[in-house]
Amino acid sequence: MITPAEEDFIKNHAYVPEHIPGYGMAISQGDAFLLEDYLCFGGQGFLIFVGYPFRGPFDQSRMKEILQGAVTQFKPAQLALMAPAIPSGFGRPSHLDAYYKLDLANLKIPPKVRNMIQRAARELTVEKGREFKDEHRGLIEDFLAWHCVDEGTRHIFARIPAYLSSVPSAYLLNATNSEGKLSAFDVAEFGAKDYAFYMFNFRSRRHSVPGASDLLLHSLITEARGEGKSSINLGLGINPQVSFFKKKWGGVPFLSHQFLLYRSSPLSLIDSLRHRL
Repeated sequence: MITPAEEDFIKNHAYVPEHIPGYGMAISQGDAFLLEDYLCFGGQGFLIFVGYPFRGPFDQSRMKEILQGAVTQFKPAQLALMAPAIPSGFGRPSHLDAYYKLDLANLKIPPKVRNMIQRAARELTVEKGREFKDEHRGLIEDFLAWHCVDEGTRHIFARIPAYLSSVPSAYLLNATNSEGKLSAFDVAEFGAKDYAFYMFNFRSRRHSVPGASDLLLHSLITEARGEGKSSINLGLGINPQVSFFKKKWGGVPFLSHQFLLYRSSPLSLIDSLRHRL
């Protein structure tokens, strides 16, 4: 479990969404553990290892040592590993991506983006809140109905209400029209010292307004600046459409992201890691 002193340490050094203990615990339904400079989440039969060190540059050899100790300690049947690079011998990662970063100090909103913000602001009002309602659930369900996503993503989306209810630094940014209908919403995280996190964005097909997502991100930026954040981690590129949105705002890829899910029996996984690490 995480101690209050460790919570303060994590808050002061967090730079990826998975560094937020409450988020990881809500999604995994496990406990958070700080192992030297690395955070992991463990539960019955599983271990999620976040291979992004809190201090200093990424050292793959050092991460291997700490990962091996974590596997020996928790004896998971399933290991999920995310890191800038997957150690050799594990097989090919199932996902290759990058986190995008927005530097608030040097942010200059492009004219076309500013026009979209102004366009959306004529029809929509943005409010910050924490109450997850049926209309939020409806937009998520609509998204899932129209997009092909894996089971892991479906699980994460299903846990968003639990995340919002259990983590005080997580907020909803709601864009509603003049009739009070929800056009789009973001989930934003402000629990790190220097970073705000752009966690999720969902839009309504029925009450769609051009520029709604731009208006919401602009509101997130305003909130982040008000809380003294220096940067926003915009999350992963996901696909060309999502990465285009982040790039047009000036977001740049700043961290490689590789993901691997490794399933085995606890003992064979430990034995395998001893030989590979």
